[in-house]
Amino acid sequence: MKKLRLGLLAAVILGLIIVGYFGAVSLPLVGRHPHPEGSFIEPPSPGQLRTYFTIRAIVATVNAGLAIFLLMVYVGIYLKTRAKFTVGLIIFTITLLLYALTSNPLLVVLVTARPFAFNVFAGVSELFTTIALTILLYLSLE
Repeated sequence: MKKLRLGLLAAVILGLIIVGYFGAVSLPLVGRHPHPEGSFIEPPSPGQLRTYFTIRAIVATVNAGLAIFLLMVYVGIYLKTRAKFTVGLIIFTITLLLYALTSNPLLVVLVTARPFAFNVFAGVSELFTTIALTILLYLSLE
């Protein structure tokens, strides 16, 4: 039964990867009015960028603080119970903390010379979300 679940999970993940790929590849076909350079994606104004990055920085900072607090709670529970499930929750929370840190524009500004360009942080934060969800799914199937 466990092998069947893992096989089904692998098939679903592979299917979602394929859907995501074709969605990303066909994205330029979606929309009504192309931008002058031929893209259907209109670049944001400087004011829109400032608002976006301000909101993102606030939310990511709050998320990092909540993850740190949650991590302290789970470590406390683990020290009392030594439960394997709690170890999984600790790893899950660390992964969420890493997501919050790598998705925070403030960290990107401190680490990179070009904070608003595409860089290593652009995709890494989403990878941490994938890892966290995989951990939570694994814990839920145990």
